[in-house]
Amino acid sequence: MLQPIIQNAGTTARERHLAKLASEQFFGLWSYPGLTRPAKKGVNKELADLTVIFGDDIILFSDKDIAWPSHPDTQVAWSRWYRESILASATQLWGAAKHLRGPTPAIYLDARCQVPFPLPTLSERTRIHLVAVAANSTLPAHDYFRTIGGPGSSGTLMHAFGAPDIVEGRRPFVVGDLDPLKPYIHILDEESLDRVVTELGTIGDFVHYLTEKEAAVRSGQLRMYSGEEELLAFYLQEARPDGYGNLSFAHRELNPDHWVYIPEGEWRAYESSAAYSVRTRMRELARSWHELIDPFSTAVLAADTGEANDTPLDMHEITLRVAASENLASRARLGTAFAEKYQSVPPGVRSSRAVSSQCHPGRIYIFVFVPWVWQSATYEEYREYRLSVMRAYAIVAPLKFAEATEFIVLGAQTRDATGGRSETMIYAKYDGPLDTQHIAQAHELMASEGIMADIPTLSSRGGAAQPALPRRFTRNEPCPCGSLKKNKKCCNIVGHRYSKIYAATIG
Repeated sequence: MLQPIIQNAGTTARERHLAKLASEQFFGLWSYPGLTRPAKKGVNKELADLTVIFGDDIILFSDKDIAWPSHPDTQVAWSRWYRESILASATQLWGAAKHLRGPTPAIYLDARCQVPFPLPTLSERTRIHLVAVAANSTLPAHDYFRTIGGPGSSGTLMHAFGAPDIVEGRRPFVVGDLDPLKPYIHILDEESLDRVVTELGTIGDFVHYLTEKEAAVRSGQLRMYSGEEELLAFYLQEARPDGYGNLSFAHRELNPDHWVYIPEGEWRAYESSAAYSVRTRMRELARSWHELIDPFSTAVLAADTGEANDTPLDMHEITLRVAASENLASRARLGTAFAEKYQSVPPGVRSSRAVSSQCHPGRIYIFVFVPWVWQSATYEEYREYRLSVMRAYAIVAPLKFAEATEFIVLGAQTRDATGGRSETMIYAKYDGPLDTQHIAQAHELMASEGIMADIPTLSSRGGAAQPALPRRFTRNEPCPCGSLKKNKKCCNIVGHRYSKIYAATIG
């Protein structure tokens, strides 16, 4: 039975702001303020101010709310603030990363370490990203740069690499790679944090940006940039076909005498360009996909998923994580396709649309709109029927899209006079060729129920007949999808040897 996940709210204003920002952009299901790690001796320690755990990626944030010292000498003030803010954050982050990579990487939701963190955390594929948030530097930095650079200079921190005096905190408002022998730490002032997170807009885009930046710095190609916004502008203007930005110089050999410096003014130029207008519009379109997923995240956290409350948490999480992993460009495409189809389906008609992911090759989304005939069925009966229709689409889909391995089937109520609305989502993953029973069942569903019958069937997906067919699952056995329901009340699988189906449902 699904249980509520109680999250900390943050103890300081900065921590609460960080938690709110992450929840709004990355979803609450994967964003956790104030997780705790058990101490070997004495008091348990906070892992980080915010931990985002999203599949193979963990992002640890440390935000030290250190007031700017009131010393008249900027150099002295900077050195003190740098030590208490940035270096203290680095110590916490490196300690947290070491704990997670250690032999007993347990983490807990509560300070007493009595409530274990409920989601999967580490695997051999896990990547850990470290972010130090340097709050309260923007105004003094703006005043300082204005005195040496003239009006219009930015108040964001400069970044330069390869000079010892920078990492020692002896150059005001300039930061670098704190220790090339340890995990890289991204240093963001409060203004840069808000801009980067909101402009990128998704957890996938944010992780990709951090990864590109770390590669650029650690490769030695990127030697200086005048502010985080300047690097962000450079990254976004180098758009790839899959919708991500790019720091192309990080992935090719340059002349040792050549290196990259990104000056001030890149962001201002980008912000006034047609490309930025396009991205702004894309961000607006992508918001509808976020708003579609967010209620699922909220419902799972509250253990309020209706009939799906007996579905294990990890099944909900993987289904939603797949849908949330789409980047901004892909979300704009998916959100637009869903809205257009929703508006175009006549009342009382079942209809569907298939849309491919832009950033995840081999992933297909199928939107299935099912009408509720309220005169002859209760809403609970309708939802059960709709789920059975969605599972039928998940069975037929791999015959229709031979190159795809992942399918998200999103079921929704067709527009009608009731004005009601609910969505259900299931995820199906196919790891190999289909067996003959699956193919036969898919053809039966196409013939009897008209499931995607108008889309050509691609026989190459079936492959050669399997030498050993899987056994049939009887109707009263536990469903092999793992839902803990009887087979007849779940997937009604007769032999899905190669598939996994996950479900997440809300009202």
